[in-house]
Amino acid sequence: MSISFSGILDQATFKASSLTFGTDEGKVCKVTAAQTVGLCSDGDRFHGVIETIERDNAYCVVRKAGYVTLDYTGTDPTAGIVKLSADASSGVKVDDTNGIEYLVVDVDATNNKVTLFLG
Repeated sequence: MSISFSGILDQATFKASSLTFGTDEGKVCKVTAAQTVGLCSDGDRFHGVIETIERDNAYCVVRKAGYVTLDYTGTDPTAGIVKLSADASSGVKVDDTNGIEYLVVDVDATNNKVTLFLG
């Protein structure tokens, strides 16, 4: 399978590095090599959210733009512009030091869910 990023807007297909079908969907990811993504480590800046993984775990679709709802840990985010980075479970956390600014539009503190705009 050949990978091309020409004309991509919201989603892109990448090679998957150590991702597991049925387990890693909905987690934040980062580019780990050319045309390849893997899960983030605690404190990493995330580049997108894994939407689907092929059953053979070789390729995945990553959401790069639009609104997403993610799990978070630690301090509750607030609505507005918030600096976020990946947490240890490939969700997100408030990170005023190393995080990237995202527009947070909803926070469910009961279930630790945050809805944000990726760009």
